[in-house]
Amino acid sequence: MVLKYSKEWFTEQEIKKLFEYPNISSRDLLLVRVCYYGAFRISEVLVSKREDYELDDIYTYLILRKQKTDKMNWERQPIPPFTYGEVIRYCNDNNIKTQDYVFQTQKSHGSYMSYSMAYFIVKKYVKLAGMDKEITTHSFRRSRATHLLDDGLELYDVSKFLRHKSIVTTMKYLKISKKKLFDKVYKIDNKSIFDKI
Repeated sequence: MVLKYSKEWFTEQEIKKLFEYPNISSRDLLLVRVCYYGAFRISEVLVSKREDYELDDIYTYLILRKQKTDKMNWERQPIPPFTYGEVIRYCNDNNIKTQDYVFQTQKSHGSYMSYSMAYFIVKKYVKLAGMDKEITTHSFRRSRATHLLDDGLELYDVSKFLRHKSIVTTMKYLKISKKKLFDKVYKIDNKSIFDKI
């Protein structure tokens, strides 16, 4: 099966509707919630193990491990405390041990869920929730970034949250044109500077 890459995303109301859908399994609900709140790529979530979810005195994280040459690099990506709590409860309820993958299927025999299975799950519940959109697993990442920007997080900070190397990538990713940025600057200038002169 060829997986399509979609540039559509959820509105905040649609995310809420999906999260509140009554007939979604605890595993599948956790999968979409982790994908959304951490703005993760699906590959990062599927290979996550219980030990990769951490908390310190203040924050909760998912540790992203990357193999580069002969060294293992890692970085922390923040997730909300309530999402961390949901992961731990799910692991406890399903006897998922420290080094086990969090997202498995009965056929995976201890390995992580396949990409095609995750894609199928998302398409299934989006349709059951009554949304007529070309949504993929990547749509949660794009949706989270869009909502953070709409809620007032600076574009630079959204770019850092997405772990993009360039803010230009984030602008293209969220379809932000220079004209839109110039329009915002123009409105701010008219409102806050010229009125004071």
